[in-house]
Amino acid sequence: MIARIQNFLQHPLRVFWACLILVAASLIGSGSALTLYGLHRDSGQLKQQILQTQAKVKELEQALRQAQDPSYIQRQALDRYELAESDDLVFVFSDEN
Repeated sequence: MIARIQNFLQHPLRVFWACLILVAASLIGSGSALTLYGLHRDSGQLKQQILQTQAKVKELEQALRQAQDPSYIQRQALDRYELAESDDLVFVFSDEN
């Protein structure tokens, strides 16, 4: 038995393959390989979410810069609340026929 083990150990390629098979079996048996695959898949999804969030942050920063501009604030107030400036001409139409 000892002679067979010594004979086996004298062939590096066989030892390499035996170690590789043991490592693969250990990873599969403990679930580490599946966990690693799941983490890799989740990593791709998280990278996509990060890119989307960064784009949203840029949009919000642009909106914040605009909100600090007095002329933008005035235009929004006029548009949203249907206001008019003191020198504007306002037309009112009735819906009656």
